[in-house]
Amino acid sequence: MKLKIISLISLLLIFGGCSLSPKYEQPQVSIPSNFTGESADSKISVAWWKDFNDEYLNTLVDEALKNNYDLSLAMSRISQARSQWSYARSDRYPNIGAKGEATRNNGNMSNPVSMGDNYNNFSLSAVLSFELDLWGRARDSDRKAYAMLLSSKASRDTIKLSLISNVIQSYFGVLVLNNQVEISRYTLKSRTESYEYRKKEYEIGKIPEIDMQQAKSEMASVKAQMQKLLMEQNAAQTSLMILLGRNPQEIFDLKLPTEAKALPKAPVMPIGLSSTLLEQRPDIEVATQNLKASNFAIGVARSAYFPTISLTGLAGYVSPQLNNLMQSSSSTWNYGGNFVGNLLDMGRTMANVDYAKAQQEEMLLTYGQVVRNAFGEVRDSLFNYSMSGERLKSLDDQVKALRRTLVLAELRYAEGYTNYLEVLNTQSSLFAAELTYQSAALENLSASINVYKAFGGGWDKTKYVQEE
Repeated sequence: MKLKIISLISLLLIFGGCSLSPKYEQPQVSIPSNFTGESADSKISVAWWKDFNDEYLNTLVDEALKNNYDLSLAMSRISQARSQWSYARSDRYPNIGAKGEATRNNGNMSNPVSMGDNYNNFSLSAVLSFELDLWGRARDSDRKAYAMLLSSKASRDTIKLSLISNVIQSYFGVLVLNNQVEISRYTLKSRTESYEYRKKEYEIGKIPEIDMQQAKSEMASVKAQMQKLLMEQNAAQTSLMILLGRNPQEIFDLKLPTEAKALPKAPVMPIGLSSTLLEQRPDIEVATQNLKASNFAIGVARSAYFPTISLTGLAGYVSPQLNNLMQSSSSTWNYGGNFVGNLLDMGRTMANVDYAKAQQEEMLLTYGQVVRNAFGEVRDSLFNYSMSGERLKSLDDQVKALRRTLVLAELRYAEGYTNYLEVLNTQSSLFAAELTYQSAALENLSASINVYKAFGGGWDKTKYVQEE
């Protein structure tokens, strides 16, 4: 009899654990073989922000990674997902508990022999319970929870990539505004001196009033522009401090560079960035793992159609004397099992299965959308990087030409060949061009940042999977 029971249990364990979830197949996406037509050997460094060769920027990125609240929240979600995975995993193994009891009883009518007598009862036993995973419910729950863990980790890396990109973007934005404020101050000083000079010329009758008023108007225009830039500079500095996770007092203290500083040149992008983009972006991994989890959720829902079979066992000692409790003559044991299944659930299980299938369909559509958006971002970032570099060169030529034009306009006015309006127009055009050039330099840097971001910022899926 005992041999038959052991054989039955062994057979159940061998055939148990069959999964009712659909076979997972990675969605196929038609993608270009190579984005640049060159060799696909180039890779992006994990610490890609160091390509800008700015030590202060490196310090800011380290600070943000340490203190940012969004990243801390993502780490908390990983801890939650890891706990859920550990919990789901435990269902695949037997549960062993301990049970002890000590009682003192008095005889009663149900035991006439011992009526009026007091007696003891001591027991100590181990209890084992184990649900046979015949339909793969526990296995699919385990796989679903693990996929959600990987999804939460990839979400963290997506947030991390976005955070680093925003810190770099904000830092360069602050530097550009610093430069624009400095240009405005220099220009305002020049326009003020020009106005004071024209005022004196007007007072002695050398020039008409219109020339003086035009100089005053230009001075006021530059002053108003500088005031606007100062407000933008303050807002940009505050935004960067918040990204860095600094506390309110530190935000008011403002420990950031406010002096003008030469912007770094945009790094040269690696050639031959290939279509292994699907292996390089954490947001695509999030969509992939969510799709896997929804696939296993169907198996969990389907398992409710079938009964659960649980095995239980107890082994221990029972004795009226505590000092004899551990004697072999006091040993006791029993084993058994139970069978639980639904006969009629009014469509609840079917509804859960349909819901799981609908979720899988949603995750499949989401995956396709994420992939399309990813390749769209790559295409736009590469094009913008190329065009922004060309635009920056064109604006540089414009600034140089306007500087020379201003020299010539001032000479022509001094020699009486033209009126002062020509000088003012040239000054205004040069001022606007200098500010635009700074903005274009930021656009070029931003375009390079977006290329790094679009290609996953050096994210390594192989290393990521090995973290567990």
